[in-house]
Amino acid sequence: MKDEIEAKIEFQKVIGEANPGGYQPVRFTRVKYKASSTAHIDIRQFQRAPADEDDEEDKYYPTKKGFRFPEREFRRVVEKYALMPETYVHPLIVEKSFSLLNNQEFESAVLQAFKAIETSIRKKINAPSELFGTRLIRRAYNPDTGSLTNYAIPKSENPGVKP
Repeated sequence: MKDEIEAKIEFQKVIGEANPGGYQPVRFTRVKYKASSTAHIDIRQFQRAPADEDDEEDKYYPTKKGFRFPEREFRRVVEKYALMPETYVHPLIVEKSFSLLNNQEFESAVLQAFKAIETSIRKKINAPSELFGTRLIRRAYNPDTGSLTNYAIPKSENPGVKP
């Protein structure tokens, strides 16, 4: 049966790997089947088997844990969500930075995100406009007096404390 399945594959190429060298790496493989007009992306967990006496390198065997879908769908999902899903980012940063990210203006996107964070912190602690950068953050998160400090955690674990 294995020969039957492999006979259906026109070509395959590993295009990426997560947890390389681990006991259960996940491989991203571009596969073209003879029966299909389009290529597919197979994302599958592999199981590492130690090298035997004849081989110097470990072997990796595919498991049933994985899935595949047409490459065009994979590309669509990656293009839309891979950089950073908007659901994990504050709406203000999405508003200020995502159009720049989509236009590949990365420096400007980062600068606008920092400006948005700084402006928001300044408003929350009612700080003057002359206070910015590190000084602003240290005031906001000062372990003794910072209005944004989380006093529920031990002082030594506060990010505002200098090591």
